[in-house]
Amino acid sequence: MRGRLLSLILAQLNMNFAVSHSRYYYLKKRQRLWEGILVVGSIIMTALVLSFGVYKLACAFYSQAAVINQEALTLTSGILAAQFLMLILGVALVIAVFYFSNDLPVLIPLPLRPWEVLASKFAVILSNEYLGLLVFIVPLFVAYGMRADVSMISYTLSAIIVFLTLPVIPVAIASILTVILMRIVGFAKRKDMLTIIGGFLLTAMIIGVQFYIQTKLPARGDEQEFMMQLLSQANSLVAILGRQFPPSIWATWAVSEAGTSKGLLSLGLFLGASALSFGLFLAIGNRFFYQGLLSGFEAPKAKRGALGRKSGKIRFSERTPLLSLAITEIKLFSRTPVFVLNGFIGFLMFPILFVVLLFVGNDPEIAQLWDSLVTMPEFHSIGALLVGAYFFLLTAFSGIPFSPFSREGKMNIWFLRSQPVSGRTAAKGKALAAEIMIVAGAIPGLAVLQYIARLPMASLIIGVSLGIASSYALCIWGVLLDMARPMLDWTDQQKAIKSNLNTIIGILIGMVVLFLMGYLVYILFQKGYSGLVAQVISGAVITLVLASGLRALRAVGDKLWSSIEL
Repeated sequence: MRGRLLSLILAQLNMNFAVSHSRYYYLKKRQRLWEGILVVGSIIMTALVLSFGVYKLACAFYSQAAVINQEALTLTSGILAAQFLMLILGVALVIAVFYFSNDLPVLIPLPLRPWEVLASKFAVILSNEYLGLLVFIVPLFVAYGMRADVSMISYTLSAIIVFLTLPVIPVAIASILTVILMRIVGFAKRKDMLTIIGGFLLTAMIIGVQFYIQTKLPARGDEQEFMMQLLSQANSLVAILGRQFPPSIWATWAVSEAGTSKGLLSLGLFLGASALSFGLFLAIGNRFFYQGLLSGFEAPKAKRGALGRKSGKIRFSERTPLLSLAITEIKLFSRTPVFVLNGFIGFLMFPILFVVLLFVGNDPEIAQLWDSLVTMPEFHSIGALLVGAYFFLLTAFSGIPFSPFSREGKMNIWFLRSQPVSGRTAAKGKALAAEIMIVAGAIPGLAVLQYIARLPMASLIIGVSLGIASSYALCIWGVLLDMARPMLDWTDQQKAIKSNLNTIIGILIGMVVLFLMGYLVYILFQKGYSGLVAQVISGAVITLVLASGLRALRAVGDKLWSSIEL
């Protein structure tokens, strides 16, 4: 039993990280070895830069927390933030790995119990979470260990154990909610649509609950009593911040009090809670997983006589190839729950964040600060630029324009290649579809943002125009990037987006461009230029980038299209 489960886990990890394929492709055949070295080197360099940034931020946070004798708050804040993100992003990842993997038709007929399949899939999810934790939690542990008075051996051992256990509870919670959701969806028609709606509702519920918990403050008039309670005991803020989620407190004490009885007790409680959540997930999954999974393989029942009634009423409409490709791309994307949940998750998070800011703005002091910002002479100009940046940020973090050809996979790319369209037209259709989906997804957040900022109509129109132009420019360059190096070999649909290096490159490009544009606007205001000048110059830069992208597409689009290997 143990050997069978271990073999299954190793096979799943092999497929997830494409170990055998990479070894054969790069080492044995030695094809495009430079690309593998470049990709690995880029990932390592990016991870090191991000890790160094987290380390410096953790050191600065520790210095500020030490002033009020709350050093352990550094660990609590990092652990809570990591578990919060894993819980939010875990819903889409769990749905993709559990229910939309290409290997499921192979695994189901095998003499495997449902909990064994779930355990192997759970290991795949944990392995993906560990990659992110290496960048964001390990530097935090290193910064705290170097600044605090701890026993290095016991601290290191406890930190390693907590690191390995940290994703278990949030992933288990996301998995339990997902298994229950998919079991309910299995009874209904339009399973894909209900899966998408249910996934978004689960994510919205998790975000809402977390924001509610983390934004609870003492009642007005009790601030002095709150501060006295806070400063009366060292690291008391750890218990206050983490009291809504006790495992974060246990993880904090397990690391910060490593080697002491309190640290060992906290480590035992944290490991026990993790084991309990994992065991509960396996028990529920063993009962409901196959039922929800197999219902997804059933073909929908057609109504009797439906085809006969509709056969004489078929209508055809003529469209341009560009518009036809864009509409087809939108339909295929919207009908795939994994793509929608991964690509649109940011479209859900930003509106909720704006709503939270709206409620927080009801506080008199926050409202006074906001009023002072609104009355700034250039506020409307800055607001228009922020609207444009909002569109651009959504585009960069969605991953939609950086994976259109990768999402086709080797199973479907041949169909697109067989169409009588050029590579330029195919790329433009993908970029247009991505832009339409991004603009549609940006509307809820834009509405909330406009309600908060109360921008004049002229500023709003300018901001939306800048946002559409900048996002479309990024879509053009993103489609070119994915056409140049598409990721067609994937076993899980979510890998086409989340495990695709192109989406990571897109995020980095978006962050760098936003920083440079923000710095440019800052310099313009420092030199005394008006907001209108900043808008005009920003628009000119965006137009130049868009024009260069369209020109590059015309120049190399057909060549890149023909170089894609089927």
